[in-house]
Formats: sequence, C-alpha cells, structure tokens
Amino acid sequence: MNIVPLIAGLVFGVLGSYILFDYWRFNQKALKAQGKILRYDEYQSKDSDNRKQTMYRPSFEFSLNGITYEVQSKTSFNSKIIPIGQNTDVLYHKGNEANARLAKGNGFGLGILFIGLSIPAIYIGLYQ
Repeated sequence: MNIVPLIAGLVFGVLGSYILFDYWRFNQKALKAQGKILRYDEYQSKDSDNRKQTMYRPSFEFSLNGITYEVQSKTSFNSKIIPIGQNTDVLYHKGNEANARLAKGNGFGLGILFIGLSIPAIYIGLYQ
C-alpha cells in the first residue's frame, strides 16, 4: 500500500463529491434572472510549479422587483468568459440574492474532474 497517492485520491474524491453536492443543492431551488456583467477584478494566481496566471473574478448585477443586486462572483476564471456589459443568466435563491451565481460558471465539470483523478490515485495507493 502506498499512502501518499491513497490520501491524495481520497482528498480529490471528497473534494469532487462536495463540488457535485454543492452544485446539486444550489440548483435544486435556484431561480433564474437576467443579469449583466459589470466588471472583472484581475489578480495573479500561482500554480503548483510557482507559475503565475492571471485570473478574473466577475462582478454582475441583476434586478428583482425593482431592487438591483450587485454581486461579486465567488468563482474565478482564466479568461473574461462573458464580455462586460453583456446580459447573462444569473441563478439565485429567494431571500439570499447576495449569493447569486452566474449560470455559465455554475457547472459540475470540476467535480467530475476531481473524482476522475481520485480513482487512479486510490487504485495506485491500494495496489501498487
């Protein structure tokens, strides 16, 4: 048994499962509205090889019943996925509009990726 890949696989599996659960939980009761991209906050992120990458965190607004909400996304992207000023779908929960999400960035792909990476790591950890 090789403990390092086993632990890494378990961590990836748990993280991927949490991402999928969060996606499912949020989308279960999410309502859709039209919003607009206001701006992107740009920052530098370092990867595991200590290389810098420019990341973009969008801020957007949407209106409900005459009230306009401005939200900074909790998700960052490696490009400006939606042009500034363009309309886009926004997902929100009634009563918790400040935690709205862009529909375009609210995917389950990252969860699938982490679970996919966990499978060979757990196999290597157990059988190599």
